Amino acid sequence: MGTLWGGAVTPLGEAFDGRRAGQTEGPRERVTAYLQSGFSLLPSLSEDQTSRVGRITFKTFKTKQGLGASVVSWKDNIVACAPWQHWNALELTEEAGQTPVGSCYVAQPKSGRRIEYAPCRENAMNQLYLKNYRRDLRYCEVGFSSTITQSGELVLGAPGGYYFIGLIAGAQLSDIVSSYTPSALLWTVSSQRLSRDIFRAEYRDAYRGYSVAVGEFNENPKDTEYVLGVPNWSTTLGAVEIFYQNHSLLQLLQGEQVASYFGHTVAVTDINRDGRDDLLVGAPLFMEHRANRKLAEVGRVYIYLQSRTPHTLSNPKHLTGTELYGRFGSAIAPLGDLDQDGYNDVAVGAPFGGSDGQGRVFIFQGQDEGLGPRPSQILESPFHRGSGFGFALKGATDIDANGYPDLLVGAFGANQVAVYRAQPVVWATVRLLVPEVLNPAVKNCVLPKTRASVSCFNIQLCISITGHRIPEKLRINAALQLDRLKPRQGRRVLLLGSLQSSTTTELELSSGHTPICHSIEAFLRDEAEFRDKLSPIMLSLNVSLKNEGAGGPLPLVLNGDTHVQEQTRIVLDCGEDDVCVPQLQLSANVKGSPLLIRADNVLELRVNASNEGEGAYEAELAVHLPPGAHFMQALSDVKNFEKLLCIQKKENESQIVLCELGNPMKKNTRMRILMLVSVGNLEGAGHSVSFVLQIKSKNSQNSNSEALRLEVPIRAKAHVELFGNSFPASLVLAPLHEGTLAGEYSRNVEDVNFKIEDAAKVEHAFELHNQGPGTVTGLQLWIDFPSQSLFDDVLYVLEVQAQGGLQCSAQPPPNPFNLKVGPPSPAPSSTPQFQHEREKREALAPEHLGGLQEPKLLNCSTWHCTSVSCELKQMERGQRVMVTISTILWMPGLLERSLDQFVLQSKAWFNVSGLPYDVPAESLPHGNVVVGFFKRNRPPLEEDEDE
Repeated sequence: MGTLWGGAVTPLGEAFDGRRAGQTEGPRERVTAYLQSGFSLLPSLSEDQTSRVGRITFKTFKTKQGLGASVVSWKDNIVACAPWQHWNALELTEEAGQTPVGSCYVAQPKSGRRIEYAPCRENAMNQLYLKNYRRDLRYCEVGFSSTITQSGELVLGAPGGYYFIGLIAGAQLSDIVSSYTPSALLWTVSSQRLSRDIFRAEYRDAYRGYSVAVGEFNENPKDTEYVLGVPNWSTTLGAVEIFYQNHSLLQLLQGEQVASYFGHTVAVTDINRDGRDDLLVGAPLFMEHRANRKLAEVGRVYIYLQSRTPHTLSNPKHLTGTELYGRFGSAIAPLGDLDQDGYNDVAVGAPFGGSDGQGRVFIFQGQDEGLGPRPSQILESPFHRGSGFGFALKGATDIDANGYPDLLVGAFGANQVAVYRAQPVVWATVRLLVPEVLNPAVKNCVLPKTRASVSCFNIQLCISITGHRIPEKLRINAALQLDRLKPRQGRRVLLLGSLQSSTTTELELSSGHTPICHSIEAFLRDEAEFRDKLSPIMLSLNVSLKNEGAGGPLPLVLNGDTHVQEQTRIVLDCGEDDVCVPQLQLSANVKGSPLLIRADNVLELRVNASNEGEGAYEAELAVHLPPGAHFMQALSDVKNFEKLLCIQKKENESQIVLCELGNPMKKNTRMRILMLVSVGNLEGAGHSVSFVLQIKSKNSQNSNSEALRLEVPIRAKAHVELFGNSFPASLVLAPLHEGTLAGEYSRNVEDVNFKIEDAAKVEHAFELHNQGPGTVTGLQLWIDFPSQSLFDDVLYVLEVQAQGGLQCSAQPPPNPFNLKVGPPSPAPSSTPQFQHEREKREALAPEHLGGLQEPKLLNCSTWHCTSVSCELKQMERGQRVMVTISTILWMPGLLERSLDQFVLQSKAWFNVSGLPYDVPAESLPHGNVVVGFFKRNRPPLEEDEDE
């Protein structure tokens, strides 16, 4: 005999004699495993049978018949079905064919009777079906699903009936028992009824009767309606049918997804405590779209709540599985009221769920809206992988007679059934009593250590417990938390004795409705120790069982008011309504505008803040800073409040500065505030930045001022300075006699080159310095130097040197005679520093020395010149560039000119074409400088005359 032990389960009720194999205890439940070898209700059902009536021989075939595929019980009757038991009828050379008609067995353990019921057996031969294919019962598989009504009618599902259209068969158990003839294989039952054959396309291979249940859906308690799962209806869309007792259709519910096997399981119970039966439908192959748009087979359970309108089921809510291929919804079992809250609970099986695919059962609690969206408990399989734990479920029966419903879970792969016994429930009723308001001005207590006066108040805890079959006395832990919504260090109320914000009290309670009350003293901390005076002070109380092992073999479960909370508040000086309504006003301006790109900008935000209304609690000046701005400090004109307490923090990807203005900021308060803010990194900020200012408070009404926006323009600026100097600035020579000059120098270049190393060196140097803050582009520098290095010039230009990236050219080119000069001799005096233009002009005024002629001025207005032109593409802040014109004192020119003294002036000037920014420039840098060299002869000395 083939069996699927654990493929279907049912409580044995009064028929069960208490025999079982053993128990396994889990962390939260105790599991009893009923073993296959422990108890047999239907022995000797494996033998095939043969019976002859006239010319017809009947045969049954019981190999792999599936006995136990569905099991139900009612009073002293236990029904187990074998839907794959085969049947054949033979007459001479004809036969019906060996097909799975199925059969069920009724066992009555007290009397020891065993009755068979096989409503799909017939004596018609195959030729009859070939001629008339209607009412073909040869593939019924009757008993694939089964249930029993309250009146004792056995209802069997036969999904293969009428050639896989499916049907239901039913008869009163009393008639089945009374009409049974043990020696016969084919007999009739007077009350037997079969559903009608259907010839519509959507019912082809529909598998009506794959699951069955009964309930009340037409508001007539005298009649019971049948619920049939039809998972293959309309080309696998699936449906559930609700029938009257006469097998006429009351309602058809259609599935939402093809191949989801909608109707695989059906169950009926009142979930929302409205007195009406509700319907649950399983679709274990339902697939949902995951985030990557891939379909995942997770299973779904549909919940149809029966509304007040007759014959109407609401649009379904649903519970969707989470585990891939877990087959969530393969079994659904009403559990009754597990937690004694007045709502029926439901178990849902996922026989291939769990971390290792061993199966899981999910417990969902009933509520007004249906079932809770999340399971209140998950039962893990105590068996090995592949056990199919959760394939069959049966609940709502008290197996251990403790007054609470238990759950049976079938695991066909392990050939076992697990029993989960419900734990006794203790219902707690808890009240937390606190004053409505706390007045900080009434200081009626003294702290034990500091002797400081504080405002104290009384907290009262009142608890009562009730329950079904619970101990007379229980100990309860009551954990109280004060101001629990605040961080521990910032809680505004504390316990008077311990100065802590929480305590746990142990109370002994007697079962009944009379509460036990306990008082605790607490106090309000000084107002200077916290800021928040507006928000409620929340107190919470959590209760738990002290002796969890009480209650006998099973631990108690605490339900009801396990967590309660109350609130109080601090009394405010806000008039009769105790609601403060401030009138916050704000004005502001800015000093330090405009902002310069790449400058070290410091802005002064000058703010006037006032409150013309009632107190503003936790008042703050909020300043939203633009990118690149950083708070420095804030000062006020209020005595003892000169330096404001401010913080800068990030909020919604921007920086905000919050400065405390008072707690409360009292009526008629007026403050002038100076806030310093540094601003940088302005290159990509656009043409302006904005500061948004607002006064905020925690008041419930009119809490903020109007927001004020300050726009500060952004500009570009650079300051470039041009310096120039002569090295040396002046030169004094001894008088030269004409004869000597004529003898030593001539217009012969070779003679000049022979004496050049002894010539005095003169340099004119020009430096540009970008002092910023911005960068400049397109820099151009021009220099005019009064010499072209001819024989009649007083200075001979040897070379023009550029440093710092300048590109320079000179016209005419320097050193036309290609003179070779050795290392320059040290200057007569130390090298002078660069001077500003004004200083240089003053230094150029020649001295009037007695006995010498007036100095002659040589510049490009009176003399021929060398012109130098220089360029630089970009000059950064702090960058310096330099041009040096190196010359020697040219003796042939001096001899021809016979100049005792002269002043030689060179001139330089520059400009830039722009600044590389998208904002306007305040001005484009430009400037000029004049550099002079003063030469004079030393008056003759007596030594010179003696010679």
